[in-house]
Amino acid sequence: MASSTSSSSLIKPQSCCLCLPLRTGTIIIGVISLILSLLGVSFSIYQVVFGITEGWVDLVIDFIHLILASILLHGVRTERITLLWTWVLGTGTLVIISIIVGIVIIILTNSILGAILLLVVSACQSYFILVVRSYAIQIATEQNGPQVVA
Repeated sequence: MASSTSSSSLIKPQSCCLCLPLRTGTIIIGVISLILSLLGVSFSIYQVVFGITEGWVDLVIDFIHLILASILLHGVRTERITLLWTWVLGTGTLVIISIIVGIVIIILTNSILGAILLLVVSACQSYFILVVRSYAIQIATEQNGPQVVA
């Protein structure tokens, strides 16, 4: 019984970074995502203006991240569970795509640094997804009461 509780707490953290309430952690995740997305969009526009072809791909990805960060912050502000789940699913999809593309690039370039960076970023994003997911579950429980899942 104790092992199911400990594995459940790993899948559904009760706080962000062991000390922040889920709501505060989710807001911080949203703000950091928004800032990084704005920087990414700005840099991608710079690349496109100076004729770097890959800039278009980066611009699209960064713009998607920008939209998702905005959705997350609005979802937290209004406590709309569907917006939080939209962020979880969208970011989860982007993490999976990033891992696949990253693995291909690592194989083609034999980059150890790239592999380490990919691992760290993917682990952080996965943890952020768990925090936001836990916050969405917390809101749903507060709004609807505990639900029995079959």
